[in-house]
Amino acid sequence: MTPRGVAVRLFLTLWTVYAVHFATDFGREHFLVVSMVDDGTFALDPYLGMHNDIFQLPDGRSYHGANPGVSMMAAVPYAALKPVVDRVVNRELANRSGEVSAVYDDPRPARQAFYRQARENGWDIRFGFVSIITAVLFMAPLTAWSAAVLYRTLAAAGLPGSQALGGALVYGLGTPVFYRTAYLNQNLAVAVFALVAFCILWDPGNRGADRRRVRNLQAGLLGGLALLCDYSGAVALGLLGLYAVARRSDEVPLTTAIKDSLWFAAGAVGPILVLWYYQWAAFGNFIRPPQHHMPPVEWSDLGYQGITGPQAELFSLLLTDPRYGLFVAAPFLVLGLLAPWWTARRKTFIATREVGFALLVALAYTVFFSAVQYTRLQYIHGIRYILPAVPFLFLATAVVLRRIPRVVTAIVVTGSVAFTWAQSMARIQEQETSLLAPVRRVVLEGLQLPALETFERMAGQYAPSLQGSGVSAIPALLATAVTIALIWLIRRPGRPLADVRVDPE
Repeated sequence: MTPRGVAVRLFLTLWTVYAVHFATDFGREHFLVVSMVDDGTFALDPYLGMHNDIFQLPDGRSYHGANPGVSMMAAVPYAALKPVVDRVVNRELANRSGEVSAVYDDPRPARQAFYRQARENGWDIRFGFVSIITAVLFMAPLTAWSAAVLYRTLAAAGLPGSQALGGALVYGLGTPVFYRTAYLNQNLAVAVFALVAFCILWDPGNRGADRRRVRNLQAGLLGGLALLCDYSGAVALGLLGLYAVARRSDEVPLTTAIKDSLWFAAGAVGPILVLWYYQWAAFGNFIRPPQHHMPPVEWSDLGYQGITGPQAELFSLLLTDPRYGLFVAAPFLVLGLLAPWWTARRKTFIATREVGFALLVALAYTVFFSAVQYTRLQYIHGIRYILPAVPFLFLATAVVLRRIPRVVTAIVVTGSVAFTWAQSMARIQEQETSLLAPVRRVVLEGLQLPALETFERMAGQYAPSLQGSGVSAIPALLATAVTIALIWLIRRPGRPLADVRVDPE
């Protein structure tokens, strides 16, 4: 099997896994998707009061306090399927008569109130479709794409095909990107765009040596998209720009490398202009970020809208808080801190500069978010803000995993995938105090899926016979296993793949 064929199958495999584990959480980014596609506006007036980040300006219009990038991109598949969604929604609403029940069997009052308001306004079916479409047709393929790119990059860096594939699978299934892919989220989008941009610039093996300017342009575009998704993307954009100069200087004089980096800057211009247009259209000022216009909320009284100088307490929470700390959600990533010990002795497939850059990005994001007071709110939905550090810290961790004894690597990898899978099946709830709680629920209650749990909570409105019956996740997981087997065993319809060995290009 060629590396290209493996990459495609890896992409389809992870897309399938992510799709079946999607969660139905409906966040602020979803409201903007609906508003842009259904109403052709950035304003969120009908949804004021349904999310804490949606606020009203003095002119009476309502918006949310985040960048629009991930909503703009996720709106594409929803717009494509809108005729189908409209048909189903209209049929369902036409069949409703009399008083509409809105029972959501959940101990959290905020979620009960959200469902009640959505149901009473006739938005429940549409919101459900939007959460499914944006997760299954945007977030899932986006993260799967990053894993496929990582596989090709690891193979080009010198890893044997099977090890490169294994590394990409561990990244996709054993790190918090699995957990966070479940629903629309801008922090994961920043992580994906930053990782792919780095892989394009790094280009181990120099396969694109004759297209450096094009690669700079592509990486700049991805860096710009990261910024369009969230202002934390500026960290990745700036560091990637510096790396572009360093990487190009391997081949040409420094002055030429700096000139060529203008292609990187050119790539970022488009997304930045889109961001400026959004801010001008929504808030009347193209420079000030959405957060500038938000009314006072929890923690916003500190610094500039909740952004202060780096704080040691927040730095520690980002890494070790039992509910969302990076080294709690993925303990094996701490091994990445040992990577410089091997790179200094040239006993690794990743050069010292690239490992150093990966660790620098991870450190930069940890320091950056240690200055953002809102990171304290991650207990509500689990690890989120520090996600852009995950792919880069994983690259450093891969160096260590390849050097330690294989049996230790196998134990670490198996434990990491199992732990992450448990978190993705039984997602942490805000009243729980540790990421061990989802693991405990899986052990005691069995395999489960977030979407099925949500459906069971509201089944009284749609399938009363299923209410309280405990919808089993086993059939869906078995279907997933069969689908994955077919992905790897069938090359073309009617032609079995007898040899799954990964051949070099």
